[in-house]
Amino acid sequence: MAILFPILRIAHIAAAIFWVGTSLFMLFFLEPTVRSLGPDGGKFMQRLLGGTRFSLAISAAAMITILAGLILYGPVTGGSAQIMFGQRLPLTIGAIAGIAAGIVGGAMQGRASGQLTALGARMAKAGGPPSPADLAEMQRLQGVIRQGSLWGGALMIVAVVGMTWPR
Repeated sequence: MAILFPILRIAHIAAAIFWVGTSLFMLFFLEPTVRSLGPDGGKFMQRLLGGTRFSLAISAAAMITILAGLILYGPVTGGSAQIMFGQRLPLTIGAIAGIAAGIVGGAMQGRASGQLTALGARMAKAGGPPSPADLAEMQRLQGVIRQGSLWGGALMIVAVVGMTWPR
């Protein structure tokens, strides 16, 4: 167990850096650029989400961060509610925010990304210009992804502050 704790901590920190950094980059830089490109931005996102391992990498980083964090949380707090909600309250809030960011990422962004990829493939297979219904659905799904990015980004910032709060 003595060697497991440092390995889990390194995995937790490294995965969190990738997950949070990539998510905030997408929120503040990539998504606004994609929106400004119009239909070409949609093609880029379809390629990024459906034609690369990006979704897998960010999902894996989120899962590693959360699972390693949960395993590390017990020894840090000793399982004591007095410690969890007393001197370690910022850590507890950060942990809850990180878990919530993972849930938002999977439930909102992951699901909508999958639907958007399937819609894009269906539109490409149909050929010709997309129907108004397909365009409306694409915009709706992009809106869901954007909302998930905003919620996830805010929760990740709370998680990072909670994890780094002086003890």
